[in-house]
Amino acid sequence: MHMQLSKEKIMPNAFRSIGLIARATAAMGNQLFQANDLSNNQFIFLMRIIETPGITQAELATQLHVDPSTCLRAVRKLIATQYVTRGIDAHDKKRRPLLATTKGQAMYPALEDYEQQILSVGTQGLSTGETALLEELLAKVARNVRDYQNQH
Repeated sequence: MHMQLSKEKIMPNAFRSIGLIARATAAMGNQLFQANDLSNNQFIFLMRIIETPGITQAELATQLHVDPSTCLRAVRKLIATQYVTRGIDAHDKKRRPLLATTKGQAMYPALEDYEQQILSVGTQGLSTGETALLEELLAKVARNVRDYQNQH
């Protein structure tokens, strides 16, 4: 993939920090939810399925920016551990919506608490305005990267 860079030096530390945050929060979540048989970032997949009832596997892969085979492995494990079921759409037989089971739904408070704890730790010392600005800027960066990825 050929990338055209501007003549200005781009701040690599910002992107390295984003990677560090992603890896550290995933590792902590994997460790925290390991006792619940949720590993390899499956807690992230479960959270998105709970928050988006009826999402398809393809939609989930797109939302999480993972390849379809990674998503398939995670969903199969969530089904095997009875956190998720694959439903049947009455209007479209090819559509297989993913739904959290009662066991999966019961995990949501712990998943949400973890997410809020990480957000609280990550934004500690930031003002409300700084937190809002950070969210806005990261959304722009994510959109730019996603758009670039879709074009190449």
